Amino acid sequence: MSAVIEQWMPDALATGLNGISGATTNPCLITQAVLSEPRRWRDFLSGLPASFSDADKARQLYDHVITLGAATMEPLWVASRRRQGWLSAQIPGAQGMTADAMVARGLQLAALAPNVMIKVPGSEEGYQAIEDLVAQGCSINNTFCFTVSQVAACLKAINAGQLRARLRGVNTDSAQYVISFMIGRLGAESEFEHQAERRRLRLTASDRRWAEIAVYQAIQALMRRHQTPARLLLCSLKIDIDACGREHCWHLQRTGADTTLYTLTPQIIAFLIRRQLQKQPITPAGGWVQMPKRVLQRLIAIPYFNQAYFEGDLAPWQFAAHPAFRTASQYASDGEDTLLAFVKGIAAGYTPRARSISAPMRLPMERAS
Repeated sequence: MSAVIEQWMPDALATGLNGISGATTNPCLITQAVLSEPRRWRDFLSGLPASFSDADKARQLYDHVITLGAATMEPLWVASRRRQGWLSAQIPGAQGMTADAMVARGLQLAALAPNVMIKVPGSEEGYQAIEDLVAQGCSINNTFCFTVSQVAACLKAINAGQLRARLRGVNTDSAQYVISFMIGRLGAESEFEHQAERRRLRLTASDRRWAEIAVYQAIQALMRRHQTPARLLLCSLKIDIDACGREHCWHLQRTGADTTLYTLTPQIIAFLIRRQLQKQPITPAGGWVQMPKRVLQRLIAIPYFNQAYFEGDLAPWQFAAHPAFRTASQYASDGEDTLLAFVKGIAAGYTPRARSISAPMRLPMERAS
């Protein structure tokens, strides 16, 4: 990635405070990194105490990768006075944890490096954990977030945590709070299409994107009203191809009127480079994009959309049951299981071959009207 950026992007974007501002990871990405260099991590595992169980070794390996990543970003963290250079590290296994267990594991991750931001899932228990972690001065990234109701719960948890921190004399001035809206996964869920079909509605590719943009705008409106220190991060960005074979990315081109952070995968960076070379650079929206009324009317007839779009349409106990949440949770669990399988394979005397945990999704886009 560094080589690509250095080759194609201006120096001002590749270095210093105007370049990469942080990094994020999760169990699948950590596992893919380990499987890409199995011999290196086999040597690391061989240096661990023999008394460690396979699960202990997997945890040590997971944490060590996070430590190395945080060390890479720490000079930027120092230079920016803790504004940038954060590494978001996800709590593994959080989907089945209590709030107290998430807090305990989150504090372990935060102790790995000063610039680790704890990635907590947007479940009811997750927001309880976020409040406790914020109260202890930690930086937070709320992941597995798909709905306005989840964002509202996160803002409430951050506010309550900051209040508790002040009462305890805990300094939160340097803490950062990010809410990761997994925008491309919201429209990709099969349940969205199933509900549309049951109502005899044809859900087009652009309908899916409009739904995602509508929820993004509703989240931004909510955050503006609350004047929160949290910032919105868009991840799971998708590239679409229209009927003429042209590439688009609504998640970049129709967002950004309000302050927005973006997670850029290698595929997205390659897309930006291609558009730059074609002299058609991607720029954020200059203002809020107006959704066609006929599209909104069609979407509002679908409960899946309403649960994401309207605050309060999803109760806290329902957060972890949301179809997109369950899909994201399974993806993370697959990464954790694969990492443990790698450790067990090393213990058994063989080196598992590197493989991709899942292929990226690609959704065709009809020509925009």
